Amino acid sequence: MRYRHVSVPRLGGAEVLRLSSDELPAPAVGQVRVRVLAAGVSYGDILLRAGVIPGGPKRPFTPGYDLVGVVDQVGPGTRAPEPGTRVVALVRSGGYAEYALVAANRLVPLPEGVDPVEASALSLNYFIAQQMLHRVAEVRQGSTVLVHGASGGVGTAFLELAALAGVTVYGTCSAARADQVRALGGRPIDRDAEDFRRVVRGLPGGAVDAVFDPIGGPHFLRSYQAVRRGGVMVGFGQNAALRGNQRDLLTGAQGFLGGIVLPKLIPDGKRTLFYNAWSLEKSHPAAYQQDLATVLELLQKGLVKPRVGRTMPLEEAADAHRAMETAAITGKIVLVPAAA
Repeated sequence: MRYRHVSVPRLGGAEVLRLSSDELPAPAVGQVRVRVLAAGVSYGDILLRAGVIPGGPKRPFTPGYDLVGVVDQVGPGTRAPEPGTRVVALVRSGGYAEYALVAANRLVPLPEGVDPVEASALSLNYFIAQQMLHRVAEVRQGSTVLVHGASGGVGTAFLELAALAGVTVYGTCSAARADQVRALGGRPIDRDAEDFRRVVRGLPGGAVDAVFDPIGGPHFLRSYQAVRRGGVMVGFGQNAALRGNQRDLLTGAQGFLGGIVLPKLIPDGKRTLFYNAWSLEKSHPAAYQQDLATVLELLQKGLVKPRVGRTMPLEEAADAHRAMETAAITGKIVLVPAAA
């Protein structure tokens, strides 16, 4: 039996994505084969495809950090949910496929009654927002934070999760998306017409408890300047290091050195770090299962509502990347494989 998956044979723009067909592999010890029902498209997939993220998988690889599916086959001697169980997983790659081999310990049960597409729209974005808010920044009720890109997928996750925690969020966005941020309880800052540092200086105390920045480059340092003593600037992307379809390695280096490393040498009581879910798992082994289960439970209870922008078949993965790059679609794009 053969299965289809999207492949990245070389670095480049969306045009490098290829729909491939291969023999369906059997799971090894410790693995589970999952029939994929839905796989989210993230900006991280685009950065990985372009080679902006260091240490990416060896090419050719199948992109996709998250998947929702049904257990199809369990590897020999492996403790895992039985075939037919619906599951969610966050992976380093492999989501854009009809079937995926997943380590058994990365599977989290999909709660009863939760739609696979909604779960895919939630899993990655809300998981990383949950971790950055509560495990990295350790925000508390009454805290004030600044989120860049507040109208995007991770940004809206921050808004919803922060509201549940009693945290005030200021969020940069375009003027056209201000009402969207406001509707989710955020306080919008026009990214084009306002200097967010000036807005923050006008707040009580003149600073915020934490800033979450996916932009990178010199923007990290500007975000750092908005943090109070004892607060933290958390970088979680390097979007500025991708210009068109070309990597901008200098801008990426400026972000890490000027915005993450050098501020650590200044004795001002502020912290800087770059969030990495895989590194956090090493220091907090139980965090992955706990935090993914937490956000899925919030979805089941109706306490959060991820926005699904569009569902698309695997063969339209390149169009999905182009739509994300140009912000042509509002909400999460989810690929829906047509596996038998």
